[in-house]
Amino acid sequence: MAVSVLTQLVQHADIHAKAAPVVTLRLPSTFALRWLLPRLTDINHALPGTEFRISTSADDTPDFTTPDVDAIVVRGTGQWPGMDAVPLFAERLTPMCTSEMAASLGSPADLAHVTLLHPGHGHEEWRCWLESVGARQIDASRGLVFDTLELTLSAAAEGHGVAIGDPRMATDRLQAGTLTTPFADVAQNGLSYFVVYPSQRAAQSKIRALADVLFRLAQED
Repeated sequence: MAVSVLTQLVQHADIHAKAAPVVTLRLPSTFALRWLLPRLTDINHALPGTEFRISTSADDTPDFTTPDVDAIVVRGTGQWPGMDAVPLFAERLTPMCTSEMAASLGSPADLAHVTLLHPGHGHEEWRCWLESVGARQIDASRGLVFDTLELTLSAAAEGHGVAIGDPRMATDRLQAGTLTTPFADVAQNGLSYFVVYPSQRAAQSKIRALADVLFRLAQED
């Protein structure tokens, strides 16, 4: 009996030893849907022998209080104490809407006559873009507010107004023609997307490999 139990324990330990390492990335939902998932095959090929898992969150903070997250994609300035931050790309902002609505927008001033769609409660994205094109007379706080950029883009594609966001997150819609960019003006708000992890984890090969492949794919955009 004791030999049987010992044999089972050894077999269990052997299975554990052969199990693939797991690396878990938490990231914003729109980023996951519109940027990461189209590149998932490339990521898995670049991480042979590693099980890659993702979870989504609307929180733009590198919170590692839960033990099941190895790294987080965060939108911000890259300055987080005790964290290593690998830059992916700077956020760009431009309006997006249906081609029918775009036909009514001859200049940024015409945005005063349509509904502005916001991807968050702070209105910073519209304010940044309007200031960059000199359209300060338009109230950047009016319009409809959504929880995520994905919801904002969906509302714009259904003709409910004009969204503001990074065109990288709408590539499929722009290529399909369900959304278009009515203006050539693109603004930068000083924020970027980063892969962030605690500095003490920098020696873990699975995290370094994940950060490296995401950085490489971002540079190929």
